[in-house]
Amino acid sequence: MIEGTFYVESQGRDEKTVKASLENLVKSVEKEKGVKVKNKVFEEVAKDGENFASNAELEIEFSGLQEYLVAAMRFAPYAIILDSPKKLSMTKDEFVKVIANITAFTKIVFKKHKIRSILSGQARKPKEEEEKNLLDKYASEEGKLTDEEIDALLDQNALRVKMVLQVEGDEKSALKNLLRSLGHEVFVHKMKASKLEDQTLAAFHVFMYEPKTLVELSIKLVPVLVELIEPEIVELSILEMQDMGIELAATYFELAHMAFTKASPS
Repeated sequence: MIEGTFYVESQGRDEKTVKASLENLVKSVEKEKGVKVKNKVFEEVAKDGENFASNAELEIEFSGLQEYLVAAMRFAPYAIILDSPKKLSMTKDEFVKVIANITAFTKIVFKKHKIRSILSGQARKPKEEEEKNLLDKYASEEGKLTDEEIDALLDQNALRVKMVLQVEGDEKSALKNLLRSLGHEVFVHKMKASKLEDQTLAAFHVFMYEPKTLVELSIKLVPVLVELIEPEIVELSILEMQDMGIELAATYFELAHMAFTKASPS
């Protein structure tokens, strides 16, 4: 069980609509499977310039990590504070199952709103020459991490991950886009792309220090396969779980904005 507080908000031009929207949002949270709202506090609707805004503070019990993360995705709280547990331990298979389920939820949202996978906005785009050198490096045996480097990463409790995703374009374009999306928190061991009929599959074997990074990549890249090779047990601190929820909430708030923008007249 995970316990904490969600802070949710409603904004708009009409005071009554803002109030009703927030009340309906809280009702949806209360109906969510695996979620129990223990207490709720609504703030008065306040005017902010030409808009109105109101907040609600929800004390919630979640039956597990998956229920907590899905709730963060669905209801996009602007702030999350967790109270317990201080640490959560899961087997690697349990953790991958959670990732698979939230990725499946993401695929549904992407398909519904015709949104493509999101590449990390914080990823630095390499210069053309640097990018070519990196692609050549990862395509060769010399580009692989050494056994000593791998041992050092594992000694520091890094996650060893294999991931496969479907991407657009030819093999070279696929690897370029993948390389740009990984960011500095990911240490690449191997990566390759293969053209199969009308699609390209990109695969990579990487290391990362934080479980949150794997969750973020899974949401942004929507992989068809995730394999967590090591460690056998994944331990999440309360701050790591809190950060995961906040990151997913922010990502889905961005998705909602993208969907609204596409649906609105230009």
